[in-house]
Amino acid sequence: MQLYDMHSHILPEFDDGAKSVEESLSLLDCLKKQGVSNVCLTPHFYSYEMSVSDFAQKRDDAFERFKPSLPDDMNIIVGAEVFVTKYLFVNDDLSPLTYGNSNYILTEHGYGARFSDHTMGYILNLIEGHGLTPVLPHVERYPTLMNDPSVIRELKDMGVIIQTNVSNYTKKGKFFKKRKLLKLIDDGLIDIIGTDAHSFSHNSPEFYTEALDCISQKCGEDTTEAMMKNAEQIFESAL
Repeated sequence: MQLYDMHSHILPEFDDGAKSVEESLSLLDCLKKQGVSNVCLTPHFYSYEMSVSDFAQKRDDAFERFKPSLPDDMNIIVGAEVFVTKYLFVNDDLSPLTYGNSNYILTEHGYGARFSDHTMGYILNLIEGHGLTPVLPHVERYPTLMNDPSVIRELKDMGVIIQTNVSNYTKKGKFFKKRKLLKLIDDGLIDIIGTDAHSFSHNSPEFYTEALDCISQKCGEDTTEAMMKNAEQIFESAL
């Protein structure tokens, strides 16, 4: 089974993630030793700070500098973790923000987002106005979603892909949150996983295997295989 990390901040010297090429390579090596050979680099894009074109140029330049150092036996694609505000839609073309050449876009909202009609309108604009499929990262950060799975179902009915961070499924993870998340996975409401790795002290990737084993034990190996298939679909379309 191919393993995927669909959300990371491993691109060096770019955002609040890896601070050097050496640190980035250590993070990738950590994933590689756990059998993860497919990694998405998704640095933060704050739509109120710069234009899409300026961000894409800066990110792509950083990736070109990083490319010569990348391990040959890992597949790497770039995208962005897009903070959605009204300013995002000033840009006519959002394709530079997607996972590679795909139409999938990793989009986050404020932690206190209630997924009101206003927020749902933004999501609908991405889907119908721009032909994109939003991927919602770290679902566990949104109290509205954790407390009301029907809102997750509404998002999924719209076509949104739901992602969770591996750090929640370790022995150090909060028990009740973990139990709630595993129930969401078992109910088919979470589609993919990612490390959201910034460093070894902030969402460390070293717990990937532990998280995968936890999900397999509690929800079944067929569930983890399905989650990897979901990730594969996004990854392959990005190439």
